Amino acid sequence: MSAVVTLLTDFGLEDTYVGVMRGVIASLCPEAIVIDLTHQVPPQDIATGAFLLDISVDYFPEGAIHVAVVDPGVGTARKPVALRTSRAFFVGPDNGIFTLVLQRWKLLQAVCLDNPRYHLSEVSATFHGRDIFAPVAAHLARGTSLEELGSPITRLQRLPLPRIRVDWQGIRATIVHIDRFGNAITNLTRADYETWRNRWGVEEPVVEVAAKTQVEICRTYADVPRGQPLALFGSSGRLEVAVNGGNAAQTFLLRRGDTVKVLRRETTPPPRVQRTLGLE
Repeated sequence: MSAVVTLLTDFGLEDTYVGVMRGVIASLCPEAIVIDLTHQVPPQDIATGAFLLDISVDYFPEGAIHVAVVDPGVGTARKPVALRTSRAFFVGPDNGIFTLVLQRWKLLQAVCLDNPRYHLSEVSATFHGRDIFAPVAAHLARGTSLEELGSPITRLQRLPLPRIRVDWQGIRATIVHIDRFGNAITNLTRADYETWRNRWGVEEPVVEVAAKTQVEICRTYADVPRGQPLALFGSSGRLEVAVNGGNAAQTFLLRRGDTVKVLRRETTPPPRVQRTLGLE
């Protein structure tokens, strides 16, 4: 079976950067299957690159090679790295772009890509995607081991991540991504939501967004009339705020980092919660 290589960058499609990376891989490993995840990550936005990579990895074969290049520090002291996890291989800069996948998948091995044998003969200070990351991905696809690619490392850069805050009254989640439809996606997973509901006996919570606007949690966008807001667990498995046929980010002036609350409707703790809190 041919190796699968994915590409995620902030290069856009107006220039030839992406095509050249694909050309390098095709030259070194023509049998590799190369798939473009996206090249529309906002320029230098490492956090968005990390999010989009994380929500994509599970849909590729185990052992796939994921190249992620959002690299504002290219040419500086930041390390070029390759990683092997229990799910896949990852190639890119050590700047935190692999933070989210490393939360979910055990890191088995990491190397600094300091063996020039597996780079192009001339390495630009401004295009490691072409000169280091693409050739390394091609060599991995050909079966080269991580040990051959560089020196072992044990510490990797991690992004600071917002955490959900939970009590009997509700959950405070953080918007971590706004997609091209204006859906505001939070860091609240369905699993954490259900755990909260079961622990505190919450029946039908409501979601509060900007200016204390409250919206219902629905199953699909079409569960509310066109133009109306809602919340739902989208395809990423995370709670998002949306507007049916509209743009929630524009409607509510939402940005990444804003808080979204999931609240129980009761203002007084029910008996079960009062017992848990020692109020009876």
